[in-house]
Amino acid sequence: MTDTTTRPTIPMKGSLVAAFANGDMLEMWFQSPTGDSSDSCMFAMRCNSPEQAEVIASLHRSKWGVPDWSEVHSA
Repeated sequence: MTDTTTRPTIPMKGSLVAAFANGDMLEMWFQSPTGDSSDSCMFAMRCNSPEQAEVIASLHRSKWGVPDWSEVHSA
């Protein structure tokens, strides 16, 4: 029998700099651990709905102090 409550852990190096919903996908962007832009990482995870993707993104932004870039407006 498979344990459906356990999800795999995917280790990511670098600081989380963005988390957002893109339709039913959650996208998270991580800054390079060395500061070089050539080895930054992006992670995408399919969710059950756009609403679920936004809730998960919001939780990550809150936990890690990441701004909601969709609400940042240029002057």
